[in-house]
Amino acid sequence: MRRFRRYSLAKYIVIFILVQLAWLAVLGLWIARYVVSHVTFKEIGQRYAVQIGSGADVAMLVIGLVLIAAGIAGMSVMFRYLNLHFRQTRLYDNFMASITHELKTPLASIRLNIDTLNRYQDVTPEQSRGFLAQMHQEAGRLERLIGAVLEVDRLENGYAHYKCKILEADRIIKSLFEKLGEQYGLSSEQAQISGALKSQIVIDPNALRVVFENLFENSIKYSSDALRINIYLDENEKQILVAFRDYGIGVPRNHLKKIFKKFYQVRVSHNPSVKGTGLGLYLVKGIVVYHGGRICAAQPDDGHGLVIRIELPAYPQGNKRLFRRLLEEQE
Repeated sequence: MRRFRRYSLAKYIVIFILVQLAWLAVLGLWIARYVVSHVTFKEIGQRYAVQIGSGADVAMLVIGLVLIAAGIAGMSVMFRYLNLHFRQTRLYDNFMASITHELKTPLASIRLNIDTLNRYQDVTPEQSRGFLAQMHQEAGRLERLIGAVLEVDRLENGYAHYKCKILEADRIIKSLFEKLGEQYGLSSEQAQISGALKSQIVIDPNALRVVFENLFENSIKYSSDALRINIYLDENEKQILVAFRDYGIGVPRNHLKKIFKKFYQVRVSHNPSVKGTGLGLYLVKGIVVYHGGRICAAQPDDGHGLVIRIELPAYPQGNKRLFRRLLEEQE
């Protein structure tokens, strides 16, 4: 069983505090020395009627204070960077553990089905089709997982390339929603879409499918009761608004902005078996931003579940420079 390394900031916090105390001690001694010297020189000057200039000493004191303040600020920045580095390393370790599990699960299922087909000669054609369908499903799951990892890398390094088209927003969104509802075996009562759109949209339909697939999978993963998903469509002059709502366990208010960060996962205390890579919503945000949109999460007014709000520019009233760039990439 793999043993994870524990990344503790305790000793670094202690070191940081001691260094800051040392700086402050030096500062205090320096000021005390300056005050004593200044008082001494003043008494000497009064006793012997000698004018002793202290301008240079004051200048040195000010310069010294500025340098010490700069040193303290630099140490604070370094400590913050170290803290972020440890946090990122911890998240990366969690990601490696999660993705290892996510990769092994479909591979183990595929291998088990293959071994069953090879070992038993009395498998009926109907059973064979069932095994093949399951292997096809697991292979698709594996392909989507690897594709997500590769796509995140392409987005981060500026290599992502999408085949954007001018499409009817209402038709493409509703069509994808219905297909994914069928893919995940949801009834019309479980997956409902309301509202209508008149605008067009410039987008890669495959990228939009990836966005909705991740939202569907998250809703399924974090729903403890019967799954329900609603999509609300709306628009204004320059934007298309898509609100994707589920009725699952939701997300604490202080985590709403964090869920779009890389490797971040919401921990479910009553269901620790929930797994994931922490890349799904990070990828979703990257795709939405690439197409000139915005995304955010919110708690519904009734407090049940989660709402993901997506805003995409409406064609042609939206950002014309963005549309030109997206469409020129296809040439």
